[in-house]
Amino acid sequence: MVRGSVAVMAFLKRFEIWVLLAVVIAGLAWVFLSGPPDEFDEEVLPTEPGKATVSSPALTLRKLVIKRDYGNARLDVDVKLRNEKSEKLVLTSPAVRLMNGAGREVPSFFLPFDALPEVAAKSTQEAHLRYWLEEEDLLGTLTLEIDGLKLLLKDGTAVPMDSLKNGEETVLKSTKWTLD
Repeated sequence: MVRGSVAVMAFLKRFEIWVLLAVVIAGLAWVFLSGPPDEFDEEVLPTEPGKATVSSPALTLRKLVIKRDYGNARLDVDVKLRNEKSEKLVLTSPAVRLMNGAGREVPSFFLPFDALPEVAAKSTQEAHLRYWLEEEDLLGTLTLEIDGLKLLLKDGTAVPMDSLKNGEETVLKSTKWTLD
């Protein structure tokens, strides 16, 4: 019995074990103590029915990220959506559209092996949507329409494509896109 406790004591004297233990504890602390991801900073705006809002109980904007790719930009939109229907809601056109200020539908961006974003029936889920913006899309408003709900993503302030750094992601905190 004494021999087993001596082996444990010798094992605990090794520096590598203490480093490994510290890394595991730090990782667990980070997982449990880190807050939720950055959320969109704007509050719910009261509007007339049919007009675009920043968020509503059924549709909330969680995060916006834009990344320039030479003459275009990819817009990643994270939303929280409540689906009241009895069937799943597949988040593709025509149920979901991103409209620019000129009334043109902005095409979605997809990778061939990515699953289509969807929200299960009678549930609330977060969804990740991607769009492929051209320079004209950055000159006016951008409004996301999901199953009759409208969400304002960008106000009418023009953002020149040249103000975005190529290949660099920018997290947007409000509908007024200020690029730092």
